Amino acid sequence: MATKKTTTKRAPAKKKPAVQTSTKSTGNKAPKASAQSKSRVTKHIKLRRSSEDFMTFRVNRETVYWMVLGGVVILFAMWILQLQADIQKLYDEIDASSATYSTLDAVELEMAKKKN
Repeated sequence: MATKKTTTKRAPAKKKPAVQTSTKSTGNKAPKASAQSKSRVTKHIKLRRSSEDFMTFRVNRETVYWMVLGGVVILFAMWILQLQADIQKLYDEIDASSATYSTLDAVELEMAKKKN
């Protein structure tokens, strides 16, 4: 025979009260920022002079990457234009051949009418 397991309910864990590091009562006053945090903030805000002119040109790795990417895009566009030109040429050939057949059919119809 199987025995039934009993479950026990645990009480939820209680949070410990917050530990205060200072023994003085601050009341409703906001905590003051320390001198270190003020100086640290001003270091990030200070502007510094640019070490090089904005319009200077240097070839670096990123410049080479952009040039290669631009070349690939231009080659791809040229390839697409060539494909479109070839397709248009095929359409023109089809139109020309169908036009010659239609004129030949018209000539044959006239010859058949004359014979009758």
